[in-house]
Amino acid sequence: MLVLFYLFTSNRVNAQNISYAKSLIKTLCSDELSGRGYVNDGDHLAAELIRKEFARHKLIPLGENYFQPLGFPVIYYPGSVDIDIDGSGLIAGTDFILNAGCPAIKGAFKLLYLDSASIDNNTLYKKLESRNLKGYFLVVDELKNKKCIHEDRLKAVMQNSPGAKGLIYLNMETLTWSVSLEWALFPVIYVKKNILTQHAIKLNCNIEAFHKVHGTQNVTGYIKGSVQPDSFIVITAHYDHLGMLGKDAIFPGANDNASGVAMMIDMARHFSLNRPKYSILFIAFAGEEIGLIGSFYFVEHPLVALKKMCLLLNLDLMATGDKGLTAVNATEFPELFENLKACNSIGNYLPVINPRGKAMNSDHYYFSEAGVPAFFFYLMGEYHQYHDVGDKANAISLSRYNEAFQLIVDFANMRMEQ
Repeated sequence: MLVLFYLFTSNRVNAQNISYAKSLIKTLCSDELSGRGYVNDGDHLAAELIRKEFARHKLIPLGENYFQPLGFPVIYYPGSVDIDIDGSGLIAGTDFILNAGCPAIKGAFKLLYLDSASIDNNTLYKKLESRNLKGYFLVVDELKNKKCIHEDRLKAVMQNSPGAKGLIYLNMETLTWSVSLEWALFPVIYVKKNILTQHAIKLNCNIEAFHKVHGTQNVTGYIKGSVQPDSFIVITAHYDHLGMLGKDAIFPGANDNASGVAMMIDMARHFSLNRPKYSILFIAFAGEEIGLIGSFYFVEHPLVALKKMCLLLNLDLMATGDKGLTAVNATEFPELFENLKACNSIGNYLPVINPRGKAMNSDHYYFSEAGVPAFFFYLMGEYHQYHDVGDKANAISLSRYNEAFQLIVDFANMRMEQ
């Protein structure tokens, strides 16, 4: 059967188009889309781009002209996010980052440096707890103390009345950000360790933070199958990212997940030119970064009955591949995973296919919980930008894009042959 399948796939036409994928990624990561988040309608602009591409490839629309509307609360930062230490301004996203849901704050504050003993030693902690910390930001060297600092005690100090106004964590790692549905309890500023020394004494900040109920949409369309149109293969990718932190810091999200969106759209192009036996449903999800909201909403309000879905393939982090592919849910669907490995062996596509167990880490999750055989595929390689301002279109290689694309197409075709 595998030999026959290989002969079938070897005659494929109009396969992957890496130039098309690169063009899509470049547009999705452009400044005009503002990080595909909640400032400047970034996610709406991305959804419109995807809708136009679905229409271009003649996908049959579902929902409201390819859109499935939904909404959720979000904390966002369209205005000032200004930090200076002793009069020297810091650059958002490069020198510092905020905690997810950081509340608004404005003013001048003194700095109090804490070591692990200040928190972990009971006597010293009681002294700190009883101290009037109004007007202070507490500074903790995260690199030195992250293994021994009691986070619960820090929170207690922050919430005492009169407590400190916020925390500064020093680190040497890449500054990674997240978005939030709700306000954090207090401001936390993560600052590169080389920026702030123990000689610094004063923090000035002006952080403008806002809350809204954000209306957005999943984008979805399908190609009708030629033999079993009521059976669906589903290919998904989330198009949202983190957006902006202030007026200048943009989080482009090239690997996460412009790469997955581009591959999904490229597959829509491919299957529109090579009509599949089963119908193929394509879904670009909103709200993944903030908690898998778009995919949860679709499962709760399916535009195609879940029982008609034979296989779901979720594409996220698809920019590399030199170290292979990981399949989340491999242990949940072992026979399908063996088929995936067989496809890879036949095509000699990627160096390794790694199994991973069940994980609530991307948009496959709620589908598999609802009984749909679902995998989350991500590629592995030497690329370390994640949730930071450096995840740019010109930074990714797409080194194994062609091989990964063909592997996934072969796997989908194999399922349609069974």
